[in-house]
Amino acid sequence: MSIRLRVFLIVSTLIFIIGIINSIKKNDVNIKYSLIWLFSGILIIVVTLIPNLLEILSDFLGFELVSNMIFLLAILLLLVLSYSFTVILSRHAKRIRLLTQEISILKERVDKK
Repeated sequence: MSIRLRVFLIVSTLIFIIGIINSIKKNDVNIKYSLIWLFSGILIIVVTLIPNLLEILSDFLGFELVSNMIFLLAILLLLVLSYSFTVILSRHAKRIRLLTQEISILKERVDKK
């Protein structure tokens, strides 16, 4: 990996991390939802600073190509994200249904008076 590419990756990743931190400070994004993005940014910086890390890791895990390992990890990450968002969405749907029922009950009480 060339020095230019490393510098570009590190600078762009640092800008990405700073953007995430600013979003957290402005309360645009919840901290627990942005941790995966912060972790990903830090991981990109580590992989950029240690050039042979991916080759060593893919050899250790038994992958023929580094790209195969990266694709598998990306697919697994997307599956975990999809599942966690499904759980979050289900919780919010339950809370919305409960709040709607409570509002209906309160409306009915107010109308009776």
